[in-house]
Amino acid sequence: MGKIRDFFSDMKVEFKRIRWCKGKELWSNVLITILFVLFFAIFFVIIQYLIAGVSSIDFSSIIDRITG
Repeated sequence: MGKIRDFFSDMKVEFKRIRWCKGKELWSNVLITILFVLFFAIFFVIIQYLIAGVSSIDFSSIIDRITG
């Protein structure tokens, strides 16, 4: 039981050492996180459409025009 008590006692000390964000800093971090998520969501949607567009091209007709 002594080890468990020491563990929770040490955990309480460590929690007191944590530097928690203040309100303004917290909202700044939240805004940055939301902007990054939106940026990468839009980025991956654009990449998906580009890949779908390239894969739908019929390259055989282009090759026939070049060699033909």
